[in-house]
Amino acid sequence: MTVLAGQAPFRARVAYSALDGFSLMATSYGPPIEIVCVPPIPWVTISFHSGGESVFTHSNGHSTRVGGSRAAILTYEHGVRMRRPAGVRALMVAVPKARVERYLERILQRPLDEPLRFESTVDLDGDGRGIAGAVATARRVLARYAPDVPPPIVAAELEHSILSALLFGQQHNYMDAMLSPSPLPSSRTVERVLELVHSTWETPLTVADLADVAGVSERSLYTAFQQQLGASPMAYVRRHRLERAHDELLGAAPNGRTTVTGVALRNGFTHAGRFAAAYRRRFGESPSETLRR
Repeated sequence: MTVLAGQAPFRARVAYSALDGFSLMATSYGPPIEIVCVPPIPWVTISFHSGGESVFTHSNGHSTRVGGSRAAILTYEHGVRMRRPAGVRALMVAVPKARVERYLERILQRPLDEPLRFESTVDLDGDGRGIAGAVATARRVLARYAPDVPPPIVAAELEHSILSALLFGQQHNYMDAMLSPSPLPSSRTVERVLELVHSTWETPLTVADLADVAGVSERSLYTAFQQQLGASPMAYVRRHRLERAHDELLGAAPNGRTTVTGVALRNGFTHAGRFAAAYRRRFGESPSETLRR
């Protein structure tokens, strides 16, 4: 890092939070600065800037402007020079590159034959809205648990939502291969997935985990679930968790220690309103009414 205003006092504010699958870092600096990143760097990063526009200049000559309705995704196959004017606030999401590649390989059902490369500019008013939404949700959940970290089941869902939004919402060199048709798994394969869902209570499950057990891509598993069960894999998992939450509320001891919020969080529901609405649709009463009964 180089401070570009020679006589200005240097001020920095940094907030950082990390889970196993990704990290978030919010920064603001008093004076204008320049940061130079030189490969190898083992992350994929998503950068959001507000309060001004920054310029990322890549060593191959390409430039990316970040700010307002534009974010940037970097995989660091080239060096990059980041210039930020005074007063710009930045949020950077960093995901280990190996996790992104492993997630992509599960979708493709084969190893990658060349490095993953994203289109560096993210249109937050267009296809990038899903990425921004996944990151905003992760920030809200992390703030809800601070200074602790979410349970593993919640952390896994947050990581999956960011990876899914990233790979399906931003153009990259494997997009065509990722979206090409693939064979459907057999009914026995779907049965193995259902056995896993019904036999694991505390283990965090994502659609990537289910596809890994099935030995097929997430897209193939999704299509098979829709055809055989009329629901997506994660819709089925959520329905199973609702039933588990229902059983836990019905079986609660009358000592007042069990709360609806605690039951919801233990079963992977991080938004109380959505949990209550889904619960009422499924069981015809609110979670608190079940608990009182």
